[in-house]
Amino acid sequence: MEHILIVDDEVQITSIVGELLYEEGYKTTVANEGMTAIKLIKEQNYDLIILDVMMPYVNGLEVCKSVREFTDVPILFVTAKTSVNDQINGLNVGGDDYINKPFTHEQLLARIKTHLRRERRTQQQSHELVYGKIKLDCRTNELYYEDTPLVLTNKEFLIMEMLMRNPRHIFSKDHLYESIWGLEATGQAHTVTEHIRNIRIRIHKVDPMANLIHTVWGVGYKLE
Repeated sequence: MEHILIVDDEVQITSIVGELLYEEGYKTTVANEGMTAIKLIKEQNYDLIILDVMMPYVNGLEVCKSVREFTDVPILFVTAKTSVNDQINGLNVGGDDYINKPFTHEQLLARIKTHLRRERRTQQQSHELVYGKIKLDCRTNELYYEDTPLVLTNKEFLIMEMLMRNPRHIFSKDHLYESIWGLEATGQAHTVTEHIRNIRIRIHKVDPMANLIHTVWGVGYKLE
């Protein structure tokens, strides 16, 4: 069952859209303000986000810009603002599509189904990640350097998956820790450093000259 997050400060709208999606067989979660939405997106994976632009305190554009640092889930903006510049601003901060208020149920469902179909196709194509001499199989949780399998712990595998899905993107230790261990974890972010050191050791046993995971001093790590 696909899970959709509905973000709008108007309770009546989230109620109507939530009921519509429930009838179509989707699981839904509702947030009525921006900071709550950001927190939910950090804690839970969603298949699509319906995001209102005009919200008090933290608006939809700010929410989108913030969560694009750690997720590529499709974001469908909903707004009463119809100018081309408004739409361009939304797309520039990471939105995938726009639908203007007022909209019909049929219009909303058509947009949702289009993006979910596209996302399913993308996911089917991305079970195997390849970057340089590294190959990661997300179906079997196996990592290979050239043709040599590397034995990783579950957390090490998740770190490599995040780095390989976002090559050249710099992740801070805190971000990696929160994303993989969760916000409720009781350890410390330096745990990430130890896991990355172990990954490097395993790679260097196969190729002592390999230098794939780069430390960006004072910032974090990236795959390059």
